[in-house]
Amino acid sequence: MVSLRSLIERRRLDALLSWAVTGGLVGGVGRFAVAGDWDWAVLVALLVAVAVGVPLATRDLEQTFPAELLGLVALPVAVRLLGGFPQVTPFLAVGGLALLVAVALDSFTSLEMTPRFATVFVVVVTMAFAGVWAVAIYAADALFGTAFLDGQTELMWDLVTATTAGVVAGVVFELYFDRSERIARLRVSEPDGSASDRAGASRPEGGQRHRVAVRAMQVVLAAIAALALVRGNSTLFVNSGGPLAITFLPALLRREYGYAMDTGLAVWITLAATLHAVGAFELYQSLGWYDSLTHTVSATLVAGMGYAVARGVERHSGSVGFNPEFRATFLVLFVLAVGVAWEVLEFASGGLASTVGGEAVLAQYGTSDIVNDLVFNTLGAVVVAVWSTAHFEGVAARLAGRVGWLAGGD
Repeated sequence: MVSLRSLIERRRLDALLSWAVTGGLVGGVGRFAVAGDWDWAVLVALLVAVAVGVPLATRDLEQTFPAELLGLVALPVAVRLLGGFPQVTPFLAVGGLALLVAVALDSFTSLEMTPRFATVFVVVVTMAFAGVWAVAIYAADALFGTAFLDGQTELMWDLVTATTAGVVAGVVFELYFDRSERIARLRVSEPDGSASDRAGASRPEGGQRHRVAVRAMQVVLAAIAALALVRGNSTLFVNSGGPLAITFLPALLRREYGYAMDTGLAVWITLAATLHAVGAFELYQSLGWYDSLTHTVSATLVAGMGYAVARGVERHSGSVGFNPEFRATFLVLFVLAVGVAWEVLEFASGGLASTVGGEAVLAQYGTSDIVNDLVFNTLGAVVVAVWSTAHFEGVAARLAGRVGWLAGGD
């Protein structure tokens, strides 16, 4: 296992090629600026800044990013300069920028990433960027009278495109890492993390009041699911039966893996599931604020799981290390990415319902609803990042031995 810093090394010919690619990117900044494509000009300028940051940091013009990696990152810029694929190339360029930033952070800060985690980071950042961009252009249209968005369908296809581009970029970079001479030449073995599996094991906390609260909410969910069956309402049944099944997850983990989850966290999970199911029982439509509340609470759980995964990777791998600031940032980005994925899932549900008939299992209520969801998802992530990560340390400890693939381990 190696970290990304093995990509940064001194090679004269490779440096010449890297500087040539960087020069081409500088020319691209000028062409976009002249054409009035200021968003592209800024994006490519950021690529240039990161590219020249390496030789500036090392004070050695021959120490650069690998030429082939810079070429890969510059490819969507070149395609856009030629007028091709204007919908997908911005997100591919963002994915490339995320990868260069990951390599730079690994090389020049206390952060440590493996190639596998870097590819996941690329996907997360690309999808999160799409969510931030959607909120930004919606706000611009509402506040300044611009016309960036042409309705819900256009916004959703942007999110679908971003998700696809992020996954494609991640796969391409994973293949690059697998075939990189520099990484293959420096691969070393790493401890299997078995000791860290046991570290920080969660102890049950709380007591009878938490268990009573969980049981009460499970009764509510079961009642809604039963009512849905009696009425023959498949949409309501899915939106209540699914959350009901999720509430039994803590008990399943205790029985199958011996993991006694913090009872407060079990209440948290059950509350999020119950809020969603009750909302599907007409509250989403009748109470405008209810959707925001539900997304905020659900996002706190997604944020916690994102934190637990990142910490689990750290515990498992000696080649991965994050500081608190990066963990908080990754947590917010992770929630944004999951929020985008959820909106895509809702969009797909609506498309499927319109094709085969019937009611969509997951519903969207317009552009403002999508943007509102993304905003309150982010709010929930910030809440966890600032106050509540300690609740998920026990989960992280249990995940440590099960996330080797994400660290790039065996």
